[in-house]
Amino acid sequence: MRLATNNDRLHGLGAEVAAVSVNEVERQAGMAQRWGLTHTMMISDPGGERFLKDLDLYDPEERGGIALPGMVIIDPDGTEVYRYQGRDFADRTNDDDIYSVLADRDLAPVIPEPWVADVEVSEELRGFFRPADFGAYFRGNKFGAIAIGGRLADKESRAIAREHRKMAEASLEAWDAHRTNLA
Repeated sequence: MRLATNNDRLHGLGAEVAAVSVNEVERQAGMAQRWGLTHTMMISDPGGERFLKDLDLYDPEERGGIALPGMVIIDPDGTEVYRYQGRDFADRTNDDDIYSVLADRDLAPVIPEPWVADVEVSEELRGFFRPADFGAYFRGNKFGAIAIGGRLADKESRAIAREHRKMAEASLEAWDAHRTNLA
């Protein structure tokens, strides 16, 4: 979500965003419609066979098979220049790391065509994880991480709770900016 709502910055750095998940095409299209993600290519990969397994971003044991959070930056020549793999479904990368890697590549800006789904989204899927729910979801994540972090004794565990809190805060900031852009 955070990177997908900063497409102008990413495009200026010469990058495009593709979001790959195990969701069916219709669910991916519904997500893009609800969030107004016109410049994020939504790729459906149920079972992880197309991309996720090859990228080592698929967990077959979790809920019948899910995509692991990850970020892979691939140069135009096909060389992988950055990889982040989350520890679990809630672990996300730091956006500043992404911007730094892209700035170092010194790529020409891109102006990609808007992404348009080639499926009709059913009414049933249009209400799934509505934008109105986003703030409450990540505020809950943020304060849960603060509470848990305060209970932990060892530095490593507190650092993980702090990372999660920062991820939730960054998501809330991205959401506020995205709502402003939609208005």
